[in-house]
Amino acid sequence: MSVPESYFDYPNRREGVDHDRFAFRSLRDAPPVQWSHGGKLALWVTLHLEHFPLNMPGKPLLPIGGFDRPGVSVWDYTERDYGNRVGIFRLMRLLDRHGITPTVAMNAAVAERCPPLMEAMLERGWEIAASGVDMGHLHHGEIPPEEEARLVAESFATLRRISGQAVTGWHSPAHSQSPRTADLVAAEGGQWIADWINDDMPYRFRTDAGSLVQMPLSYDLSDRKVMQLQAQPAAIWSGQVEAARDLLLSETATYGGRILSLSLSPWVAGRPAKIATLDRLFSSLLSDSEVKPATGGALAADWAAQVPA
Repeated sequence: MSVPESYFDYPNRREGVDHDRFAFRSLRDAPPVQWSHGGKLALWVTLHLEHFPLNMPGKPLLPIGGFDRPGVSVWDYTERDYGNRVGIFRLMRLLDRHGITPTVAMNAAVAERCPPLMEAMLERGWEIAASGVDMGHLHHGEIPPEEEARLVAESFATLRRISGQAVTGWHSPAHSQSPRTADLVAAEGGQWIADWINDDMPYRFRTDAGSLVQMPLSYDLSDRKVMQLQAQPAAIWSGQVEAARDLLLSETATYGGRILSLSLSPWVAGRPAKIATLDRLFSSLLSDSEVKPATGGALAADWAAQVPA
């Protein structure tokens, strides 16, 4: 049985990548950069502060960390709510002790619902990045364009109003994204985005409203994937992060500055059984003078200033 010639038509097929968001680039050929804080390996800690609605929708897709039980699940809701009520304050004390200023990828609903939490973060000078409205409103191909534009605009506007910061970073809730999300982020004044997990270093991402810096927010090393989804012990997770540190630090001798991205969810890493492991991990990571913490916005600006458009 033969197939029509049109079967082989694929207008986006080309050398490298099959879209026009960025040109193909091998990391080994990327221009080397030097971080302004003087370290060779930048430790980028990102906290995910999220609001999971009690009547969480399961369609068209369930977000990463979404409820395990169908319908209204008090069990799942309160497990995640623990992070914004208890776990985050343990992480605050820990980050204070280690001198780490994180980036907070934040649902707008958390900023509105938890004023004392926002006040505590702003007192510490933490960087706020937009992360949608809440975990019940994801970005996907089936969402109407006007609805998605409203969600992106609401997220930025709410966080800018409450925080007083410029809020130039974006991470879609649960890494969700439609074909239009990046365009809408750039149109709202975003400068960097952290949704695609296909690199260890930043790269430029084309949009209809200008260029964004795509930041390498790690998912494979996130506490949620390793300790919550894969049910691995905290010590296994910690060992994986240290192994990544060793490899990335060795690459700096040849390829210039590197980023170690560490994603933390307060309802996972902020638990009593895990916080001591995280304390030891930070001590281990920062014991090397070549490893220094930095926010996502600072790293994006550092990189963009050194790599020609």
